[in-house]
Amino acid sequence: MDSEVISHSPLDTARFGLDVVRGKQETVDSKAIAKAIFASECDLAILRVPSAAEGIHGVSRWALPLIHADTLVYYKCDLRTYSPAPLRNPELRFRKAGPGDLDALRTLIAETFRNYRSHYHANPLLEREKILAGYQEWAEGHALAAERTLWIVERDDRLAAFAACSETTDGQTGEGVLYGVSPQESGGGIYGDLIRHTQVDFASRGFSTMLVSTQVNNFAVQKVWAREGFYLFEAWDTYHINALLSARNKVYENSVRFTKDQVAAFAAASGDVNPIHLDDEAAHAAGFPGRISHGVLAAAELSRILGTEVPGPGTIFGRLDMTFLRPVLAGEPYHLALKIPGGIRPTGHMHAVFEIRDPQSRLCVYAHTDIILR
Repeated sequence: MDSEVISHSPLDTARFGLDVVRGKQETVDSKAIAKAIFASECDLAILRVPSAAEGIHGVSRWALPLIHADTLVYYKCDLRTYSPAPLRNPELRFRKAGPGDLDALRTLIAETFRNYRSHYHANPLLEREKILAGYQEWAEGHALAAERTLWIVERDDRLAAFAACSETTDGQTGEGVLYGVSPQESGGGIYGDLIRHTQVDFASRGFSTMLVSTQVNNFAVQKVWAREGFYLFEAWDTYHINALLSARNKVYENSVRFTKDQVAAFAAASGDVNPIHLDDEAAHAAGFPGRISHGVLAAAELSRILGTEVPGPGTIFGRLDMTFLRPVLAGEPYHLALKIPGGIRPTGHMHAVFEIRDPQSRLCVYAHTDIILR
């Protein structure tokens, strides 16, 4: 795995039961991204790049399915020059959460974030309840880590809101990471009071800047931030790539060999008599170790498997996106695998991933296809 491009995400991996990696690139290099994803053997890559950055769609050249999951906007406040206004609700009680607050906090987060849409919701692979559990784990982590703070807000001994905050190691920048207000308490200015309280706390501890961020379409909180001394300074696009490269979700695997006779027969039938398919010397001159099979033969093998074995008769292609990373040599043995996320369903649309690997387990052919079973 290229740690300069992506790195393993243990929390996401444990939560969703998929091999998940994350990455953030100031300058987009689609080839480096694709190379790192294939090297990682990940199921899902979550990437952040500057909003409207050029080049990210280039990863599609390697048949990697790209989902634009959200646009994240960042606001900052200069705590050296801005003085927060007094709380609108002075009766609120703010205190730092401890382990004894976690059960009540889980309930509040479920109420607050059940209908909130994040970048995870853009991905059909990810279970919605596990996304919600992620917010709960995220907040709990702020209650237990030394460099983080989880504020509990109470009104009349009721849990009304919370604020999860973190800080940089240099002590200059604090971040309001996650805020939530009970639906029963909304509309009374409590969210604004959360912002003001955390501004005052960071400033009192010597932080010069405070950051907050959200999805670009979350207008309500951005209006509050603008009123409380924050200004927009950058935006990042989040992309999900469902590479599905790990061993999970296999529904079929077998060995395959495209013989020289098969290659010659296909050349005659199709008219593609390119010498690299039919003559060893021509293939060597082109830089290949031997004559290579037609790429369409790999697609034909995929079609045969889908239509006759898995899922079987009644299966038709809706779409096919295929890339060839290494040549498939005529007469040599290879291993192929077919994966269908969630397994085979009796009818309807499904997504399938197809791979052909050489004896060293190096990926040679990689394809995504939408299929319909009737």
